[in-house]
Amino acid sequence: MTPQMIEELLQDPVFRMKFLELLDRDPAFREEVRRKLLTEDLLALPAQVERLRLEIHEEFERVWEVLGENSRQIAALTERMEKVEAQIAALTEEMRELRRVVGRIEERWGLVHENMAEDLMPRFLALTGRQVRRSVMVQFDGEADLVLEVEETDGRRITMIVEVKGRIWGRRPFEQALERIRDPGFQSWLQREGFPEPVVPAVFGLAVYAGADAIAGDLGVGLYEARRGEVVPPQTTAGPWGRLPSSE
Repeated sequence: MTPQMIEELLQDPVFRMKFLELLDRDPAFREEVRRKLLTEDLLALPAQVERLRLEIHEEFERVWEVLGENSRQIAALTERMEKVEAQIAALTEEMRELRRVVGRIEERWGLVHENMAEDLMPRFLALTGRQVRRSVMVQFDGEADLVLEVEETDGRRITMIVEVKGRIWGRRPFEQALERIRDPGFQSWLQREGFPEPVVPAVFGLAVYAGADAIAGDLGVGLYEARRGEVVPPQTTAGPWGRLPSSE
């Protein structure tokens, strides 16, 4: 049968109807026609699609498994972080409380030292013939100082600035006493309160270590200890620190 004859046959409605009926009735014929019409690649396509579907499904299963594991790890990490943050918050609060306690202790002991100095300094000065006429504890720039108006044996009056410490060693306490009386703001306060000139520095301590007396003598600063009283007398002649600036 020539191609032209096949073409004419396919155009015949009766033939086409018979052909379609045969396709419906005969599966083997239908499969044979299908194989004739389709290439091997097209015939294999359904199986390939099914394999691809299965592979995609398996890949999604693996992805969800990884996501689930990551979610569990993230949840565990978040829980650990929350515990660490809670511990940090607790430690921070403990540190705050510790600072408050230390501050109260320092404040308490600082006041004890100053109260002892305020009580003992008049006695120590009286033993050398001096009299305390006025005593003031003043907070200045966060530091507490004992300010004494002292009458000397010859009737002159001076102002003694006492730096109060628990323990005294090295130069720093004496330097602080000198820094205090040279401070313009502190000098202005002394003038407003009517304290007389000259102004002399002194240091009072509960415990004075070896060598402190030599430093006090070199710097011209009086030194007093709670147990022994006057260790180094104050330099009552006006030194470079002793004159207050003119108020003019």
